[in-house]
Amino acid sequence: MCVSKSTDGGLSWPARYNLTAAAGYCYAVAVNPSNSNVVYAGGAGGLFKSTNAGASWGSSSTGITGDVYDIKLNPQNTNIIYAGTPDGVFRSTNAGGTWTDTGCDSVIALLVHPIHPDTVYAGTGYGVFLSAVGGGSWAAMNAGLANLKVKSLALNPNNYLFCGTSEGAYRWSLVVDVEERTTVNKPGIGISICPNPFRTVTNISIEHRAEGMELLIYDISGRLVRSFTLSSMPHALCWNGTDQTGYALPAGVYFVEVKAGNITETKTLLLVR
Repeated sequence: MCVSKSTDGGLSWPARYNLTAAAGYCYAVAVNPSNSNVVYAGGAGGLFKSTNAGASWGSSSTGITGDVYDIKLNPQNTNIIYAGTPDGVFRSTNAGGTWTDTGCDSVIALLVHPIHPDTVYAGTGYGVFLSAVGGGSWAAMNAGLANLKVKSLALNPNNYLFCGTSEGAYRWSLVVDVEERTTVNKPGIGISICPNPFRTVTNISIEHRAEGMELLIYDISGRLVRSFTLSSMPHALCWNGTDQTGYALPAGVYFVEVKAGNITETKTLLLVR
């Protein structure tokens, strides 16, 4: 089993690394969003880890059984990793040192919510399953699926979960508990963003302020890139697309999350360059 590496955006692939001498396919590769030198690869030979951008690899499969079909990292705590195999969803809390089976067998695809990483989705040969506790206590989400053999998953946070099968793509609305959310968020926060999409500067307005309020901005991988506290946050603030150090962030989808006590509200923001 081996992986290849490109350093020119995929135009060429000069580097090829053998993970194991055993024959087999590599089905999944995952890069640590906080440290791109740390890479995980999984397949018929188990799960392997590199800490030097692929130059060398070591087995990281202690506790895992079955071929590894997908690997996902918790974007807010990259020591927490999930591996999907026919035998279950395996979770590591020590960066792949050891693994524990959390159930839900016949796993082909995994997703970790970028903002709420305790929410994990698994695509299996028996449909889509959800864990709200970071693995374990899996609940089926199969209403409307004509084919339960799920091959892939994708997420539009707070809007839709998508899954792919041999009979097509399906979506599950994540905005099905409007009445419950309205009750929980009764005091309201009221985020508005204009312009959105934006190129240089956008205005983020807060309708209702509360003591201890935070405004957090995450990138598509769930990495926190900018934060504002109550003392520095008026009812409206301008964000120029930079991170906490002033570095200009790349174009892409970002998530604006405002927290006030036990109330949280999230909006999607698109930065173009």
